[in-house]
Amino acid sequence: MKNLLPFVIIIALFSFSSCTSSKKATTASQISPKIIIDSLPPLPDSEIDLPLKIFAPPILAKAEKTVSREFFSDGWPNYIESSCDFRYKYRFTRSNLQVNCVNNYFMVQFTGNYQVAGSRCICSGNRPVTPWISGSCGFGKEPMRKVTISIGSQLQFLPTYQIHTASRLMLLQAPDRCSVSVFSSDITQLILDSIRSSVNIFCSTLDATIADLQFSGLVQKASTASFSKMYLGKYGYFVLNPKAIRVGQLNLVKDTFTIQVGLTCNPLLSSDSSNNQPHANFPPLTQRENKPCISLYLNTAYDYPFLAKILNDSLKNKVFEMNGRSIIIKNVGLNGNDRHQIEMKIDFAGSNKGSIFLVGTPLLDTAKQSLTVPDISYSLESGDLAIKMAKALFPNKIRKTIQGKSYLDVAALVRSHLSEINGELSKQISANLSTIGKAEDIKLIGLLARKNDMQVQIYVKANMAAIIQSGL
Repeated sequence: MKNLLPFVIIIALFSFSSCTSSKKATTASQISPKIIIDSLPPLPDSEIDLPLKIFAPPILAKAEKTVSREFFSDGWPNYIESSCDFRYKYRFTRSNLQVNCVNNYFMVQFTGNYQVAGSRCICSGNRPVTPWISGSCGFGKEPMRKVTISIGSQLQFLPTYQIHTASRLMLLQAPDRCSVSVFSSDITQLILDSIRSSVNIFCSTLDATIADLQFSGLVQKASTASFSKMYLGKYGYFVLNPKAIRVGQLNLVKDTFTIQVGLTCNPLLSSDSSNNQPHANFPPLTQRENKPCISLYLNTAYDYPFLAKILNDSLKNKVFEMNGRSIIIKNVGLNGNDRHQIEMKIDFAGSNKGSIFLVGTPLLDTAKQSLTVPDISYSLESGDLAIKMAKALFPNKIRKTIQGKSYLDVAALVRSHLSEINGELSKQISANLSTIGKAEDIKLIGLLARKNDMQVQIYVKANMAAIIQSGL
């Protein structure tokens, strides 16, 4: 939401600069708002749930490389002597893997072709006493025999941020049997038993490999980042404060893996860079589905030097024409007091040189989404300058007048920047990561001028999804 928060803060400060179209001074004693709180009430938890879409082909291509395309009997092309009077050998080749995933359950299917050769003899005293009589299927011009295999795997996300899988052979079927007529033997079942053994070993190896995946390093980094303040440039310092982390069920839809990830948190944005809050434990991972939506309740707390810098970046050396004179803003200073008022000092040069002072209590009407300062006090000349500055900053559709009192329409301001906000929700983050989103509602739900800082509470409702193209 580029430029939104600084803009909101500027509104909060300049709302009292446009609160009247009259040049008559208004003193704090004439209107005395009843503000008895020293801090805004706690906000509800923020719930951030968004679908994660992962382009499947690169992942499936890695799976293709992981699983061998050919399987051989031990010692191929030599025979395996399963008994004194029988020996055999086989080669199995598979097709491409067909992968499906529904609610964390993977089904991997593939067909294969095999060729097999076997020999028999007569034994005496556990030793061959006759020549071997051989037969085969799938060698030479004879087509290889077909077999169908299905593997099922149940995936589970553990609270410790590990993945557990339970894989097993679900189907092993041979529509083409191999009967070696020269010695009247159907050796299909023997081949199937060998393939079953190989697949079972593969399933056990797969489960063990996944269980050994280590995510502790990533979890530790995420934990440190979540409870430490991150520098966001002109926005100040942000801390996430996660309370719960959840993940939905994995599905494969056409060429895309989809899974929903969610976070419950108490985010804070401020001008304070110190990391003096206690470091909490990273919450365990839970598996739970939620409606994909972002309901963000954001606390912001900016000290007055920080806000003054934002204003000076926007206003310093800005020229205003007033009654034939040129007024150049040279510096804007801000302070708070014990009465929940903001004290603003504006130093100017140009046709005249000097300072003007503005004092007032900014009030937020959450229902109307408007900002006013009913108790503003200023001199005749400073009032004219304040109005000029407000007109320069905010167009008429945002500054409105009711019964001679001007106010700032926050909802109109948000609407005027909605395309910019949605552009920040839908953008290319990196070569492989992009987001798509749309804001449904943005509003101020709390504002309080305190002696040392300005506290603003913001509510954002939006829909958003993250898309990973490749490179996992």
